Amino acid sequence: MTPSASRGITAGRPALLRVARVRRTHGVVGEVRAESLGGDAHRFRRGVRVTVEETGRTLTLRSARGLGDGDLLLGFAGIDSPEAAAPLRGAYLCVEPARARRLPAGEWFVWQLVGLAAVDTEGRSLGLVADVEAGTAHDVLVVDGREGERRFPMVSAFVREVDIQGGQVVLTPWDEEEA
Repeated sequence: MTPSASRGITAGRPALLRVARVRRTHGVVGEVRAESLGGDAHRFRRGVRVTVEETGRTLTLRSARGLGDGDLLLGFAGIDSPEAAAPLRGAYLCVEPARARRLPAGEWFVWQLVGLAAVDTEGRSLGLVADVEAGTAHDVLVVDGREGERRFPMVSAFVREVDIQGGQVVLTPWDEEEA
C-alpha cells in the first residue's frame, strides 16, 4: 500500500505531476542526467512531451535511456549542446495528470489521498487525510481530527480500504495510550 509522489501536495488534482528531476548536463549533444520520480523509467521514450515546472516550457524527448544506477539520460528536440541544456539543471519535468502512469492495485498518488475522509471500521469519523509522509518501511497517512493529528502506517492492518470515488479511507485505529 504505497502512495506515489511527494509530501506537501494539497487536496485535489494538481495541474502537473513531477516525473523527473534534472541533475546535470551530460556529454556534448545536450543530454541531461535526470532522476526518475516514482515509477518505471520505460515511460520515458522518444516523442513524450514534458513541461518544465518552473518555466512552463514544453519539451519533446528525442532520446531516453536508463542508466544502471536508476538515473536516465534524456535528450530533447531543439536542445543540442551543453549550453542549451544548462538552464534545465535542477528543474522538475512534469506531465499532466491525465498522462500519468497507471498505478497498480493498492497504490495511489498522494494527491488522491489528501482530503479523503478518514473513518474507522464502524464508520465513525476520524478526520481528514492531511498528508502522506514517506517512511523507510512504508508510508504513513497523517489524519487531522478533533483530537489533533494521528498517524496510520500504510499497511493492511491499519488501512482497511481506500475508496477514491467514495471519498474515504477506512482505518483501524488503536488506543494510543496503550501503544
